Amino acid sequence: MKKETKSYMITLAYVCFTAFFAVLCLCAAFSPREYSDAERRPLAQLPEKITWAGITDGSVIEKLEDFSVDQFPLRETFRGIKAAFQWKLLGLKENNGLALQDGYFAKITPEFTEGLVQGSLQRLAYVYEKYAQGNSWVCIVPDKNYYLGRDYGYVMPDYEGLTEDVKAALPGAAYVDIFEDLTLESYYRTDTHWRQEAILDAAAKLCKAMKIPVGENYTQHTLEGFKGVYYGQSALSPEPDTLTYLSNSMLVNCTVYDYETGQTTGIYDREKFHGKDGYDVFLGGTKALLRIDNPTAETDRELVVFRDSFGSSMVPLLVQGYKTVYVVDIRYVHPNAIAHYVDTQGKDTLFLYSALILNQKAFK
Repeated sequence: MKKETKSYMITLAYVCFTAFFAVLCLCAAFSPREYSDAERRPLAQLPEKITWAGITDGSVIEKLEDFSVDQFPLRETFRGIKAAFQWKLLGLKENNGLALQDGYFAKITPEFTEGLVQGSLQRLAYVYEKYAQGNSWVCIVPDKNYYLGRDYGYVMPDYEGLTEDVKAALPGAAYVDIFEDLTLESYYRTDTHWRQEAILDAAAKLCKAMKIPVGENYTQHTLEGFKGVYYGQSALSPEPDTLTYLSNSMLVNCTVYDYETGQTTGIYDREKFHGKDGYDVFLGGTKALLRIDNPTAETDRELVVFRDSFGSSMVPLLVQGYKTVYVVDIRYVHPNAIAHYVDTQGKDTLFLYSALILNQKAFK
């Protein structure tokens, strides 16, 4: 009797467990989540239309598999269990392409994708030919994986080859090498970006190359609890970073005009810290076209910066050398449209791009 009761209880528990997950799966199917805040990416959805052709070529099945994985009940819980098992119990240094070294998370990229890099450089070359009318400089921001490879022996892509390709694409622009002015500690532990307070040497090298004064008398302002893109992707809930931004009397008086919204703000927007990406504190985040006016400038020089998000925290450290700085992100505005808003004739030009973006299909 006891044996029969035990078998009955096990069977009942199994049926209840299966039914519980079946209900959760049905709920997920009828009310799927569109976006994962933890992973910062859109989640797979059910196919809009199921056709016989889609079934035979496997595309429908593939989409259903992606949907079931992304919408699986308690997905974040199981991701956390898997990550903790691999990193903490097995002692592995990598999980799903994400490395953990001395508390720093970084994406492991064995090699750059030639087609993506060449596509990015062709777009930059077009912009250079069209808008670089004065003195020009180009600077590459290495990813954290460069320092993991150099200092810890991780596999890393060919940065030397990337540098030569960039120089060839923009032959008239002076290349400014900041690789040795940064370290792994120059970046946030939980994010891809660099820390503004840790890039002063790199900023000074750019200032020297561009023949502008180096910023000084900075005051540090801190915001606690910055959770970068790798915070959720790691599934480990690591200790958040501290976000620090630098200001001085010159930067306080600068204004930033957003051509898309028509609004004028300051260099930093503390309210953005509480949004989806705390890094948006710098220049208000991802913006197509901005104009920074420096009323205390002792020069009439003007600068046009073509940049990605890394430029958001670097550009404020270059403003002291210019009366006006135009900040352009061609991920959000087509290059041909820039001429309607900015006359680049006689202006200095800086191309500041991360290896991460150059290895993506990101530009319009």
